[in-house]
Amino acid sequence: MSLRSEIAEQPGVIARLIELGWPEARTLARPLAAAEHLTIAARGSSDNAATYGKYLFESLAGLVTALAAPSLVTRYRTPPSFARGAVIGISQSGAAPDVAAVLAEARASRAPTVAITNQARSLLARTAAETFLLRCGPERSIAATKTYTATCVALALLAANAAESRGRSALSLAGLVESVVEAEAGEREADRMARKIGKARAIVVLGRGYEYATALEAALKIKELARVWAEPYSSADFAHGPIALLETGVPVILFSARGAAQGEARAIARTLHAKGARIYAITTDEGLAEYADDAILLRAPLSEALTPVSFAVSAQLVALSLAKRHGRDVERPRGLSKVTRTR
Repeated sequence: MSLRSEIAEQPGVIARLIELGWPEARTLARPLAAAEHLTIAARGSSDNAATYGKYLFESLAGLVTALAAPSLVTRYRTPPSFARGAVIGISQSGAAPDVAAVLAEARASRAPTVAITNQARSLLARTAAETFLLRCGPERSIAATKTYTATCVALALLAANAAESRGRSALSLAGLVESVVEAEAGEREADRMARKIGKARAIVVLGRGYEYATALEAALKIKELARVWAEPYSSADFAHGPIALLETGVPVILFSARGAAQGEARAIARTLHAKGARIYAITTDEGLAEYADDAILLRAPLSEALTPVSFAVSAQLVALSLAKRHGRDVERPRGLSKVTRTR
């Protein structure tokens, strides 16, 4: 099984998770909805998914959500209080001891805990009170693809049901599978974008709101696979200082969907273009696509809150194409292993 074949599995993985996971998410979300606040603990790609989860739970369910600092539990022995809160721990392998330590501390505080993992018998699953399985099947490639997008969908299912439990408007996942099918079929567009980016040694990656998590994950995939320094930012934060580092010809990959951040994305694209940057957009916004030097325009109708899932698939294909242009072995990324244990 290759990295490309695992990218291709994502429409089926997501369809299965929505079908089988929705009733389970409804049950798991009730104690989360009853909490006063939520904490999500994760590392690596799972931490990028957690950032997406933070935006989902706060915007949909109105639940204040923080990302845990696992080192406080494992290194400094000064765990935060989880009283009146709930905790989600995320690890595709379920083998993250620092994330498990956060869940154990939360359970000791009698906080509701949910593990999101692809491994039913893992450390994480054994530690949390409840487990939400990703149902991805084996993921053998070192770079996470289908487990990342499945984690994002799991968080969307939990947040949507938590919102409903709290009397707020629920999120419909209609069109999500179709949008992922469209993104996965866009290998030619991804190759074209990678060819135009060329062998640049540094890339700026930007997103705002829900797409900030996409920028984080896309940059990680480019680093892992192509070994190119890709620096991710919220586009708002980028404008507050790092923009001073921008040089003529630097490629900027910008993620933006139609919706709340659409106008800001167009504005930052104009600003960066005027400074000599080359703009590459992954977007549902035709106006931004027309303005960019090159774009992957996804047309399947989809809620703005869900576009980070399909955009992540497009980003995976761009990272894969960049890696090939740099002559990298994507099945054996240098210095990486499938499971990373940190404490």
